[in-house]
Amino acid sequence: MKIAITGNIGSGKSEAIKFLSSIGYKCISSDQIIKSLYQNNQSRDYILKRIGVANKNYKEEIIKRLADPLFDQKLKKVIYPLLYAKKKIIAPKFEQYIPIFYEVPLLFEEQLTQDFDATIFISANPTKRKLRVLSRGASTNYFQLMNQKQLKENIKENLADFTINNNGSILNLRLNIIKLLHSL
Repeated sequence: MKIAITGNIGSGKSEAIKFLSSIGYKCISSDQIIKSLYQNNQSRDYILKRIGVANKNYKEEIIKRLADPLFDQKLKKVIYPLLYAKKKIIAPKFEQYIPIFYEVPLLFEEQLTQDFDATIFISANPTKRKLRVLSRGASTNYFQLMNQKQLKENIKENLADFTINNNGSILNLRLNIIKLLHSL
């Protein structure tokens, strides 16, 4: 069983994946895969060359240019095939485990639900989400930009099979995950 976990920026997707991993579930994180692509010199150079961004201050340059829809599309055309290739390498190693959880930030926006048996939406109010993102060192502009690229929470909640509210503490999130696991 393949279960997608999604949510808007700062909702707690990564925290949910981290907790599920810590209690023995197999998890694949799109964010972690993309991070690893940028940490590897060869794949980072390939990506940056294809999107026309210099290596110096590349993170800031990409963030600045994400507001441009044409650049955003170009970036996705380069990143997504690499992301899917990595997932294809990782996923078979987990086939004997049920369920496998996948962190997919743009699950509904990219219309990827057909790849999963169930979907979980992590919900949190925008103020909480913004505070979480700012506490990681990101700017308000970055939060707003990324938030605008995602569907509204009420739409995602209606599309998801399950919703976990994450307006409380990490402990509350973990308890809500455990409750949901019992109902799967």
